[in-house]
Amino acid sequence: MTKMVVLSIFMMLVTIPSRILPIFFLSDRKLPPVVNSFLYYVSYAVLGALIFPDILTSTGDILSSCAGAVTALILAWFGRDIIIVLAGGILASYLAHLL
Repeated sequence: MTKMVVLSIFMMLVTIPSRILPIFFLSDRKLPPVVNSFLYYVSYAVLGALIFPDILTSTGDILSSCAGAVTALILAWFGRDIIIVLAGGILASYLAHLL
């Protein structure tokens, strides 16, 4: 076994309890609305903080990256499906890079 496989197995073992245990403890109860709202918005904030820096450097050109990001934000704002948002961002970034 390589080190990568061993590390992947250990990462899986560490993250599985945090994904499975809430199912057993919260399956018959509802969270208070404040906690539910907090978890909803914090997850998006953390995801945005992790993804946003990589968006700006994804193509090697800041202008084409920003074009793709702005297009994806606009499509998401209007409630399009995630596939449409991703495809639109990629297409806009590609077209901006060609220009």
